[in-house]
Amino acid sequence: MKIIKLVFSVALVSLMVTSCKKLKDFGDTNVNPNGTETPSTAALLTNVEAGLIGANTRGGIYSQMFSETQYTDVSLYALPKLDFDGIYAGGLMDLQNIININTNDATKGAAGKFGANINQIAIARILKAYIYWTITDRWGDVPYSQALKGDSSLTPKYDKQEDIYKDLVKELAEAKNQFTNSGPVTGDIVYYKPSTSTIPWADAVKKWKKFANSLRMLITLRTSKVYPNAGDWAATNFAAAYNDADGYIATNADNFVVNYPGNVTAFKNPWYNLYDGRTDYAESKLMTDLMASLNDPRQAAFGSSSVGFPYGLKRDDAVAFGNANGYAKVLADSKRTANAPLVIIGAADVLLAIAEAAQRGWISTGVAASNYQAGVQASWAQWGVSSDITAYMANANVALTGAASDLQKIQLQQYIAWYPDGTQAWANWRRTGIPVLTPTPNAVNAGGKIPRRYTYGNNEYSVNVASVTEASSRIGGDTPDTKVWWDKP
Repeated sequence: MKIIKLVFSVALVSLMVTSCKKLKDFGDTNVNPNGTETPSTAALLTNVEAGLIGANTRGGIYSQMFSETQYTDVSLYALPKLDFDGIYAGGLMDLQNIININTNDATKGAAGKFGANINQIAIARILKAYIYWTITDRWGDVPYSQALKGDSSLTPKYDKQEDIYKDLVKELAEAKNQFTNSGPVTGDIVYYKPSTSTIPWADAVKKWKKFANSLRMLITLRTSKVYPNAGDWAATNFAAAYNDADGYIATNADNFVVNYPGNVTAFKNPWYNLYDGRTDYAESKLMTDLMASLNDPRQAAFGSSSVGFPYGLKRDDAVAFGNANGYAKVLADSKRTANAPLVIIGAADVLLAIAEAAQRGWISTGVAASNYQAGVQASWAQWGVSSDITAYMANANVALTGAASDLQKIQLQQYIAWYPDGTQAWANWRRTGIPVLTPTPNAVNAGGKIPRRYTYGNNEYSVNVASVTEASSRIGGDTPDTKVWWDKP
């Protein structure tokens, strides 16, 4: 046996020595000869935009827009210990690569065939700001300034949410001003859409600038608990975006909306994918009851019926209710097709934010009522419903009367307008307390309260333990009851 092994070893060494030059003829077998070391920035952008928003069920459950119909752990507030590394490694890293490729002297020339380098960078910066906004609103303090730097920063620090928020506003203002009207960006399926539209690039630039200013207003308004007064950081920066000459999203024609082709799994409406073979989620009874109390025509678009599913049931009770009753799926069937468009930020969201800012005295108080009604009308138009708007606005629970309750009425319409974006609805509820929500009596978490944030995931405690431990201590404990920075009065 030893002799056989010796012969084999000698033969192998001989083969390696005599054939080393021949093996080189094959090149590096780890390199795809048909691949490229520089990815298509157009493809990266399309992929990010198509996957920019999911079904957002967890936030929708916490804000009680939705109910779980079978597996009710989230509705009962089981510990939301969730990892965010997939978001960083996915959409955020794709956007950072767009920036890197269009900045690097060795690659920006080739990248220029997909649009002017500066335009690609501007779009990537704006989308990064949007994604970071949704991340920090869910977890609080997260990696930011040291993130997305590859091998040079494998254990990034956690930035304070206050610092992240203020940098996001700065990023949006700077990115907006980078655009040029030449060098259209291919791969942009939101505002340019060269394959399906003849819209001039200059018009797409105007829409991108309006989107950036709209985000500036929405982000600053979210800090109203910590900066409530005129003259504070929030009011000053809200007013700056509101008064910016480049404007904001004021009509549905400028909505930031993803139009899904529907013929590829990755490019299908996320609500279609969620219900493709399963029915784990329903429109909640709280939501259908709210819409009925206001005689709100949007219910025809919000659910497949008007029968809401009771919120926060134990599993056996939820299954029993589902078996005994027909109930509303989230969104009408026609709004949940594979190619149904999905609005991410719409005129309704922005106009209602302006109405609140005016109500608070951050901008001219004279525009509160007009923007309030315009916001409701924009939401109706967005969902393709119509009714007697005059009668609706005269409803005692809708009409502005000059009383202190006017602010809560505006905020209730914000909650409705965010549907079905659970992430935004949950964040806005934490900021406003509107609508008034009662936690499920079946809660399994220690405090029995609706979670105020996600807790950091196991991956961070495995690979970035020092940074996550420091952040956990700084925010007052890594628990779902700990409030994020802007949620603290």
